[in-house]
Amino acid sequence: MTVQTPQEPGHYPSAPPWATPPEPAWEPAPPHTAALFGGSVPPYDSPDYKHGQLLVPFPGEVQAGHRPDAPSWWPVVLWTLMFSALGVLSALRRSAQAHRFGRARRPYWIAFGATLLAGAAFWSALTFGAAIPLYRYHEESGITARLQTALVSDARITKRFGTVSAVECTPEGDRTAEGLRTYLCTVQLSTGKANGLYVEAGTEGDWQEKE
Repeated sequence: MTVQTPQEPGHYPSAPPWATPPEPAWEPAPPHTAALFGGSVPPYDSPDYKHGQLLVPFPGEVQAGHRPDAPSWWPVVLWTLMFSALGVLSALRRSAQAHRFGRARRPYWIAFGATLLAGAAFWSALTFGAAIPLYRYHEESGITARLQTALVSDARITKRFGTVSAVECTPEGDRTAEGLRTYLCTVQLSTGKANGLYVEAGTEGDWQEKE
């Protein structure tokens, strides 16, 4: 004879069914209700939950209002003007400080780049427009002075004109590719008379008469 074991009773909830009612599903309120009472409130973990935030048109500006002001970008301009590329040190330091304050870094790099380009253009114009021509003027003045000294004591001049007291030369035209330039020289004689001649001279004081 087979003995049957009675089935164990199942688990019964200890609380009555009305103690924990099911959570109602959230549905958006009708448009007229939302407009009248400010809308329905979505669940806390819903992405539509917006309560607890700043109820202003531009919350980002209000949240940034308590931050310190960004450092000025004018020192970056001054450092770049005085020290050229070394102005990057000032741009690095001030942009990092602005980033810590929650401010933009871009103004400091714009100031550095624009000042660096403007400074390069200014110094290039000054070099090619003033410095190089001034250097060449002083160099040619020295060559002319050496030529005049050489003519005063040159035997070819004294043999042709007599005793020479002074010579004054004026350059005419540009120097050729061979380094020669034409001069109109006025020879002052000890007798008080003056004579002129054209000479072609190099940069070392060597010369020859030009017909």
